[in-house]
Amino acid sequence: MQIQKVIILGILKKSPCHGYEIKKITKEQLGLFTALENKSFYYPLKVMEKKGFIAKKKAKGQQRPIRYVYSITDRGEKEFFRLALDTLMSQKRPLIDIDIPLYFLPYLDKKEVSARLRLRKRFLEKVKQWLAQNLDLSKEFPLHQRMLLKHHLNLLNAEEKFVDDIMDVVKSY
Repeated sequence: MQIQKVIILGILKKSPCHGYEIKKITKEQLGLFTALENKSFYYPLKVMEKKGFIAKKKAKGQQRPIRYVYSITDRGEKEFFRLALDTLMSQKRPLIDIDIPLYFLPYLDKKEVSARLRLRKRFLEKVKQWLAQNLDLSKEFPLHQRMLLKHHLNLLNAEEKFVDDIMDVVKSY
């Protein structure tokens, strides 16, 4: 939940939002960097409100059911900075799902593994293409976001090389 709190507080630091807007921003702008787009944001909003990190107000002039606009409090700003800086120092290794079946590679059908790895490689190439196109248009992104795109492009290059290496290993079995 720490990453989710950083995301929510960071979005609210930029500007007050409805819960749905927070979810939408997370999916559309941070979707490349996080897998939180399908998680509920309302429970964490409730918890953070109880802890005094955010405040909510009823949205005015709406014909729909009551909607709330959330904003970050001074206490929430302090928590945002604490969490963001702690996360920068996180020593968690990234866990990549492909590693688990590769651990059991000798027990898998080599033709099926090779076919799946080729599909994975095509997927990585498409994502790399998308990232490269966005890097070309990077003038619209602030420098720190361009660096995130570049970081992910570097990770994809490493993953692509890794898949090539694994494909060679599978051929040798």
